[in-house]
Amino acid sequence: MVAEPVSAATDALRSAYHSVCGILNSSSQMVNDSLPSSDQVFNSKIFSILKSEDHPPPQPQEKTLDRLSKLIQDHKLAFISCFATSLTVSTYLLYNHINTPKSKNKLRRRVPKLANGARRDVVLVVGSPTEPMTRLIAVDFEKRGFIVYLTILDDKDYKYIQSNQITDDINYLNLVEDTYDAHLAKFRKILHVSVVPFPGADAHYLRLSAVVFAPTLYFPLGPLENMSEPGWQKSLFRLNVTTKLLCSGLLDIVREQESSIVAIVPSIVSSLRMPYHGPESVLQNSMKDIFTTLAKELRPQNINVTQVRLGNLNLATSKTGAAIGSDSVPTIVEAEIRSWSEEMRSAYGSDFSKSQAHSRPMGSSFKSKGLRELYHVLFDLIFNEGRSPSVVYCGTGARAYDRLVSFLPNSMSELIF
Repeated sequence: MVAEPVSAATDALRSAYHSVCGILNSSSQMVNDSLPSSDQVFNSKIFSILKSEDHPPPQPQEKTLDRLSKLIQDHKLAFISCFATSLTVSTYLLYNHINTPKSKNKLRRRVPKLANGARRDVVLVVGSPTEPMTRLIAVDFEKRGFIVYLTILDDKDYKYIQSNQITDDINYLNLVEDTYDAHLAKFRKILHVSVVPFPGADAHYLRLSAVVFAPTLYFPLGPLENMSEPGWQKSLFRLNVTTKLLCSGLLDIVREQESSIVAIVPSIVSSLRMPYHGPESVLQNSMKDIFTTLAKELRPQNINVTQVRLGNLNLATSKTGAAIGSDSVPTIVEAEIRSWSEEMRSAYGSDFSKSQAHSRPMGSSFKSKGLRELYHVLFDLIFNEGRSPSVVYCGTGARAYDRLVSFLPNSMSELIF
């Protein structure tokens, strides 16, 4: 009785096993039928590409550095030009960034006042009030909030002030009546006296912010041998004034007040050393040398000495005024030649006329920059937060002529200019 159930179970398992084997065999046969044959695989397109003997072996990749080197060799001139241009532009931008004075009040450019509204900062302008640029600089300083002292250098300046008062707010330092030492001692005393701007206000002391040497723009023209001794003395008078001030105690005041020194020097004629401009070339180059040396001597004492080398500035208030100044050049040249002796006219007249025909006075170009740029440069130098550069340029052509003449040989400069 027991063997029958066991036998039945065994038969059932055997039947199930044979059924599963049949299913697996049929599935395997279906998979084998779906696969390609060996002949089909060997004759397929992919296999033919893989087994092809004509396919070239892969070339080793060329390094990026080698490709770049080869490209530079093939286009050497173009790369040198691009490199030189990039270097020049980068150097110029970096130089301008480093040498641009940084002022706290650069946006408004107004002198900060005391809490009670009083002025404290003083500027001493060394120059002749008969010079238009000197007057304009002094007036601009006063408008921006400085207490301005303007020098009187000779009797002509004194008479001019008596009949043509620039403005009631400008003070004068008369260097005619006594020695330079005495006048500078009086000026120093003014800085040491406490000032009460109005009743009830706190007393304060004035502070000398800067000494500004204004330029002289008018010189005699003509050959050197035609210059008279009084003419030379008059032309070099400003050089004498500068040296006397420097050795009469002005630097002691500057050192005591921690002031800046700014010298405005016209640069184009002095850089080119143009013929028939002997007095101007001698004076301006002497001023450059003096303040270059002074800057090096005072730099260890943390005193800023800066030359503002001027290019072409537009002093006229309109294009009409500029055109009139340009048209007057031939008339001035003709009048100058007529004042010479017959011998001088015969020797120099023709060449002098040719050399002056292409000259243009300061301010005669419509594209030249105005005095506003000069005012901004002066203000930024006075209130510069750090070390000021020894030379800055202002006006059209100032930097270009200075750089070209310094780089070019003298023989080439004579041919070009």
